Amino acid sequence: MSARRGAVMAAILVGAAAARAGAQDVVQAISHPLQVGGQMVTTGQLYAASGIAARWPGASYSIELTPQLTLLNDVSAGLDILVSSQGNQVRQSLNQFGLNPSWRWITLHLGDFSDDYSENTLQGTRVRGFGLDLKPGWFRFSFQGGQSQRAVLAGADGGGATFAQHLYAGMIGIGHEESSFLSLTVVKAKDDPNSLTPAVTDTILLDTIPTALRPQAQTRPEENLVVGLSGQLSLFQNRLVVKGEGDGAVLTSDLSSPLANPGAVKLGRLIGDFMPLRLSTSGDFAYKVDGSWSFGTAALRAGYQYVGAGYTSLGLAYVINDREAYTVGGNVGLLQNRLVLTGQLQHQNDNLLHQKVATTNQDAALLSAAVRPTQTVSLTLSAMSTVVANDAASDTFAVNDRTVGVNSSVALQQRFFGLPAVYSLSYGVQRTSDVNVVTPVPRIEVQNASAAIQVTLGKAITVAPSVSLSATQTQGAATQENVFVGFRGQGRFLGGRLGASFDASQTFANSRAVLGITSQVTYALPWASQVTFQTRYSHYDALGATPAFRESFATLTVSRSL
Repeated sequence: MSARRGAVMAAILVGAAAARAGAQDVVQAISHPLQVGGQMVTTGQLYAASGIAARWPGASYSIELTPQLTLLNDVSAGLDILVSSQGNQVRQSLNQFGLNPSWRWITLHLGDFSDDYSENTLQGTRVRGFGLDLKPGWFRFSFQGGQSQRAVLAGADGGGATFAQHLYAGMIGIGHEESSFLSLTVVKAKDDPNSLTPAVTDTILLDTIPTALRPQAQTRPEENLVVGLSGQLSLFQNRLVVKGEGDGAVLTSDLSSPLANPGAVKLGRLIGDFMPLRLSTSGDFAYKVDGSWSFGTAALRAGYQYVGAGYTSLGLAYVINDREAYTVGGNVGLLQNRLVLTGQLQHQNDNLLHQKVATTNQDAALLSAAVRPTQTVSLTLSAMSTVVANDAASDTFAVNDRTVGVNSSVALQQRFFGLPAVYSLSYGVQRTSDVNVVTPVPRIEVQNASAAIQVTLGKAITVAPSVSLSATQTQGAATQENVFVGFRGQGRFLGGRLGASFDASQTFANSRAVLGITSQVTYALPWASQVTFQTRYSHYDALGATPAFRESFATLTVSRSL
């Protein structure tokens, strides 16, 4: 009976505490029904150049607004607005407007937003449209749809055009992302063929037009369907973590190509329910698995990845297909972590379908050691080796590039004429060679040495002069020496409200002197605001037939926390 009575009393105390916390939340919500957060950043920039054609607009601006509204301490709405003078008709616009309201486990996306799902399905793509995320505990659901790419006109040569593209994606999953979960993802993307003027296809008409003036049709409208399954298993309090993902993709590279018979293709009828198959349609798959095991001061990692030669997802900012990769590595801390060793091996190869003349293999090895014998001395040493080679039977197409390198550094905390200072030295050497017997590339060896000291003047000012030397020795040619001399100073004044920094460097690279000067001043204003003024000046001396030129930037940024 006493145990039951104790449990009842504990439940009453917990309920009372929860009620008291809930009452405090209600009082706070009533006293502050609407709370505003976020930030507003306004930037203006001036640019000038002499001796070369301008590489930047003479004047440009951008305004970024990210307010976060919270209603009754429960409902929140985020807004993302970006207005820039850099958008035009020959590249994707930078202007953005996004609204992201949320309430407990519900989040809406309106306007411009980016919501990643998995590594091989949807990642790094910004959509202008609508999205919904639901995360009620162990269940997760997400949907998004809209325009992922706007139509861009072709350049002067007729190339570089892009069609307007619409993307729709959904994800459903169970579990928690920080521990164990399983998710199913579907991505569908399609170009709008009518967003660009169709290319002329009348061969009789083309024959009457000079070749240099014929319209170019280098861009074709595409359609893409991707289905992926990803998951993670976490065991033994996250000491053993295994992640995996498997994806299949179907791509139609030309929507104007004739329709194909789905019955003649494996899974063609199933795929045809979601996406018409055409003669330009192809498909492939990708999968990966990664695992890590932590025990004490040591950890092991291993992974495998396969991306088919025809695998493409239009939901990815970029994808490198036709590759297979193995990775294994780990780290261990010894002598109470005064010595930390890290190592990694990686192998990658292409030609997964064995349709290329040769298979290219890339192997990389890295080993590093960090030593801290005392509290004031630290040393690091690392070595790396990479080999890129293929098995081409013909010496004309043979590839055999090899690179080895060693880098070392030491840092010492010591006083400089009674002032706190940190001395640092580093040295590295890297050698690259290509042993192709037909088109050999001269062996190149690069050595870098640098020295720097950072001195603290008082409590608010630090100065750090540095010097470095780089010597490049190419087989059969004279050694080229590049010298860099730099100075950096920074400090905080007026009780920390004013921050200033100054950088100056003089570089002699390939017999060409380059002077660079950068300054920045930041001042904290009332009402959680801040103003920053930056300048950057570069002067390049003449080199042979290349004339000298100068470039200058001046940037003013005003930001305010809402």
